[in-house]
Amino acid sequence: MNSADKIQDSGDGLRLGMSRTMLLQNNQTWLESDAYSDQAIPLDAEVGTGHLNVFRAYQQFSPGQWSPDAPVPAIGWDYRTVGEGSDAPEFQDYVLEQPLQEGSFVSVTLAWDREVALQDANRSEGFDLGETFADAGLNNLNIYLMRVEDDDISDSVWSSVSEVDSVEHIFHEISETGQYKIRVVYGDRVHAPTQDYALAWWTVPAQ
Repeated sequence: MNSADKIQDSGDGLRLGMSRTMLLQNNQTWLESDAYSDQAIPLDAEVGTGHLNVFRAYQQFSPGQWSPDAPVPAIGWDYRTVGEGSDAPEFQDYVLEQPLQEGSFVSVTLAWDREVALQDANRSEGFDLGETFADAGLNNLNIYLMRVEDDDISDSVWSSVSEVDSVEHIFHEISETGQYKIRVVYGDRVHAPTQDYALAWWTVPAQ
Protein backbone atom coordinates (compact mmCIF):
# COMPACT_ATOMS: atom_id res chain seq x y z
CA MET A 1 0.00 0.00 0.00
CA ASN A 2 2.71 2.49 0.91
CA SER A 3 4.62 1.98 -2.34
CA ALA A 4 1.61 2.26 -4.67
CA ASP A 5 1.90 4.67 -7.62
CA LYS A 6 0.04 7.98 -7.40
CA ILE A 7 1.84 10.74 -9.32
CA GLN A 8 4.55 10.06 -11.92
CA ASP A 9 8.00 11.20 -10.85
CA SER A 10 9.68 13.75 -13.16
CA GLY A 11 13.07 12.09 -12.77
CA ASP A 12 14.33 14.06 -9.77
CA GLY A 13 13.04 11.51 -7.24
CA LEU A 14 10.93 14.05 -5.36
CA ARG A 15 7.77 12.03 -6.03
CA LEU A 16 9.40 8.89 -4.67
CA GLY A 17 10.28 7.48 -8.09
CA MET A 18 6.66 6.67 -8.93
CA SER A 19 6.31 5.36 -12.49
CA ARG A 20 2.83 6.56 -13.49
CA THR A 21 0.05 8.99 -12.69
CA MET A 22 -3.24 7.35 -11.79
CA LEU A 23 -6.52 9.02 -12.67
CA LEU A 24 -9.82 8.73 -10.84
CA GLN A 25 -13.09 8.23 -12.70
CA ASN A 26 -13.61 12.01 -12.79
CA ASN A 27 -10.21 12.35 -14.51
CA GLN A 28 -8.65 13.95 -11.44
CA THR A 29 -5.31 12.93 -9.90
CA TRP A 30 -4.57 11.88 -6.34
CA LEU A 31 -3.54 15.47 -5.55
CA GLU A 32 -7.13 16.56 -6.20
CA SER A 33 -8.74 13.77 -4.14
CA ASP A 34 -10.34 13.97 -0.69
CA ALA A 35 -7.72 11.54 0.58
CA TYR A 36 -4.96 14.04 -0.23
CA SER A 37 -6.58 17.10 1.34
CA ASP A 38 -8.53 15.67 4.31
CA GLN A 39 -6.55 14.29 7.26
CA ALA A 40 -9.57 12.22 8.35
CA ILE A 41 -9.74 10.34 5.01
CA PRO A 42 -6.73 8.02 4.59
CA LEU A 43 -7.88 6.12 1.47
CA ASP A 44 -9.41 7.22 -1.81
CA ALA A 45 -12.84 5.62 -2.26
CA GLU A 46 -11.92 4.33 -5.75
CA VAL A 47 -8.25 3.37 -5.60
CA GLY A 48 -7.21 3.19 -1.94
CA THR A 49 -3.57 4.36 -1.76
CA GLY A 50 -2.97 4.09 -5.52
CA HIS A 51 -1.97 1.54 -8.18
CA LEU A 52 0.07 -1.51 -7.20
CA ASN A 53 3.71 -1.40 -8.34
CA VAL A 54 5.42 -4.70 -7.49
CA PHE A 55 8.98 -3.43 -7.99
CA ARG A 56 8.38 -0.45 -5.73
CA ALA A 57 6.90 -2.83 -3.14
CA TYR A 58 10.18 -4.76 -3.29
CA GLN A 59 12.07 -1.49 -2.81
CA GLN A 60 9.85 -0.64 0.17
CA PHE A 61 10.69 -3.86 2.00
CA SER A 62 14.37 -4.13 0.97
CA PRO A 63 15.85 -1.82 3.67
CA GLY A 64 14.37 -4.10 6.34
CA GLN A 65 12.72 -3.58 9.71
CA TRP A 66 13.77 -0.65 11.89
CA SER A 67 13.14 0.12 15.55
CA PRO A 68 12.12 3.53 16.90
CA ASP A 69 14.93 3.18 19.46
CA ALA A 70 17.38 4.79 17.00
CA PRO A 71 17.11 7.07 13.93
CA VAL A 72 15.67 5.28 10.90
CA PRO A 73 16.62 5.44 7.19
CA ALA A 74 14.65 7.20 4.44
CA ILE A 75 12.77 3.99 3.52
CA GLY A 76 11.79 1.23 5.92
CA TRP A 77 9.12 -0.57 7.90
CA ASP A 78 8.41 -1.82 11.41
CA TYR A 79 6.03 -4.03 13.39
CA ARG A 80 5.48 -2.91 16.98
CA THR A 81 2.96 -2.18 19.76
CA VAL A 82 1.36 0.84 21.39
CA GLY A 83 -1.02 0.88 24.33
CA GLU A 84 -2.09 2.53 27.52
CA GLY A 85 -0.77 2.37 31.06
CA SER A 86 2.36 0.30 31.59
CA ASP A 87 1.49 -2.38 29.00
CA ALA A 88 3.08 -0.50 26.06
CA PRO A 89 4.06 3.09 25.23
CA GLU A 90 1.21 5.39 24.25
CA PHE A 91 3.18 6.48 21.18
CA GLN A 92 6.26 5.56 19.17
CA ASP A 93 8.49 8.12 17.43
CA TYR A 94 10.47 7.24 14.30
CA VAL A 95 13.10 9.95 13.83
CA LEU A 96 14.38 10.08 10.25
CA GLU A 97 18.17 10.09 10.32
CA GLN A 98 18.50 12.49 7.36
CA PRO A 99 16.76 15.83 6.76
CA LEU A 100 13.97 15.72 4.18
CA GLN A 101 14.11 17.67 0.93
CA GLU A 102 11.82 20.65 0.38
CA GLY A 103 9.38 19.86 -2.45
CA SER A 104 9.65 16.11 -1.95
CA PHE A 105 6.80 13.86 -0.88
CA VAL A 106 6.48 11.63 2.17
CA SER A 107 4.47 8.42 2.10
CA VAL A 108 3.57 6.72 5.40
CA THR A 109 1.10 3.88 5.97
CA LEU A 110 -0.08 2.44 9.29
CA ALA A 111 -2.25 -0.71 9.49
CA TRP A 112 -3.61 -2.81 12.35
CA ASP A 113 -6.17 -5.55 12.95
CA ARG A 114 -9.87 -5.06 13.55
CA GLU A 115 -11.03 -7.39 16.34
CA VAL A 116 -13.76 -9.86 15.33
CA ALA A 117 -15.26 -12.87 17.12
CA LEU A 118 -16.64 -16.01 15.48
CA GLN A 119 -20.27 -16.72 16.32
CA ASP A 120 -19.58 -20.43 16.77
CA ALA A 121 -23.14 -21.84 16.69
CA ASN A 122 -22.10 -25.51 16.81
CA ARG A 123 -19.08 -24.93 19.08
CA SER A 124 -16.73 -26.61 16.64
CA GLU A 125 -14.04 -23.98 17.38
CA GLY A 126 -13.78 -23.37 13.65
CA PHE A 127 -15.73 -21.55 10.95
CA ASP A 128 -18.59 -23.46 9.35
CA LEU A 129 -20.78 -22.39 6.44
CA GLY A 130 -23.55 -20.12 7.64
CA GLU A 131 -21.75 -18.85 10.73
CA THR A 132 -20.94 -15.17 11.09
CA PHE A 133 -18.46 -12.90 12.82
CA ALA A 134 -19.25 -10.15 15.31
CA ASP A 135 -17.30 -6.90 15.28
CA ALA A 136 -15.57 -6.53 18.65
CA GLY A 137 -14.55 -2.97 17.90
CA LEU A 138 -11.54 -1.11 16.58
CA ASN A 139 -8.85 0.49 18.70
CA ASN A 140 -8.09 3.87 17.14
CA LEU A 141 -4.50 4.57 16.07
CA ASN A 142 -3.24 7.71 14.32
CA ILE A 143 -0.03 8.85 12.61
CA TYR A 144 1.58 12.27 12.57
CA LEU A 145 4.38 13.80 10.51
CA MET A 146 6.23 16.20 12.81
CA ARG A 147 9.33 18.35 12.90
CA VAL A 148 11.86 16.55 15.05
CA GLU A 149 11.95 19.35 17.64
CA ASP A 150 8.18 19.35 18.22
CA ASP A 151 6.46 17.18 20.82
CA ASP A 152 2.84 18.34 20.68
CA ILE A 153 0.78 16.61 17.97
CA SER A 154 -1.17 19.85 17.48
CA ASP A 155 2.05 21.18 15.91
CA SER A 156 2.29 18.33 13.41
CA VAL A 157 2.99 19.11 9.76
CA TRP A 158 0.33 16.61 8.61
CA SER A 159 -1.54 13.63 10.00
CA SER A 160 -3.91 10.79 9.25
CA VAL A 161 -6.61 10.59 11.92
CA SER A 162 -9.54 8.53 10.64
CA GLU A 163 -11.93 7.38 13.38
CA VAL A 164 -13.39 4.45 11.42
CA ASP A 165 -10.55 2.82 9.44
CA SER A 166 -7.89 0.28 10.45
CA VAL A 167 -5.49 2.01 8.03
CA GLU A 168 -3.96 5.47 8.22
CA HIS A 169 -2.06 6.95 5.27
CA ILE A 170 -0.07 10.14 4.72
CA PHE A 171 1.03 11.37 1.30
CA HIS A 172 2.27 14.89 1.83
CA GLU A 173 4.66 17.40 0.29
CA ILE A 174 7.51 18.74 2.44
CA SER A 175 7.39 22.55 2.44
CA GLU A 176 10.72 23.13 4.19
CA THR A 177 13.96 21.15 4.22
CA GLY A 178 14.56 19.90 7.75
CA GLN A 179 14.61 17.06 10.24
CA TYR A 180 11.33 15.19 10.70
CA LYS A 181 9.83 12.26 12.60
CA ILE A 182 6.81 9.99 12.29
CA ARG A 183 4.70 9.46 15.42
CA VAL A 184 2.34 6.50 15.89
CA VAL A 185 -0.23 7.23 18.59
CA TYR A 186 -2.61 4.96 20.49
CA GLY A 187 -5.69 7.16 20.28
CA ASP A 188 -8.85 5.60 21.73
CA ARG A 189 -9.16 2.19 23.38
CA VAL A 190 -12.19 0.10 22.39
CA HIS A 191 -11.09 -3.37 23.49
CA ALA A 192 -7.56 -4.55 24.38
CA PRO A 193 -5.19 -2.18 26.25
CA THR A 194 -2.48 -2.75 23.63
CA GLN A 195 -2.50 -2.77 19.84
CA ASP A 196 0.05 -4.28 17.45
CA TYR A 197 0.61 -2.33 14.25
CA ALA A 198 2.59 -2.37 11.00
CA LEU A 199 4.20 0.82 9.71
CA ALA A 200 5.93 1.62 6.40
CA TRP A 201 7.52 4.90 5.28
CA TRP A 202 9.20 6.28 2.14
CA THR A 203 10.90 9.69 2.15
CA VAL A 204 13.50 11.69 0.19
CA PRO A 205 16.68 12.87 1.99
CA ALA A 206 17.83 16.43 1.42
CA GLN A 207 20.02 16.82 -1.68
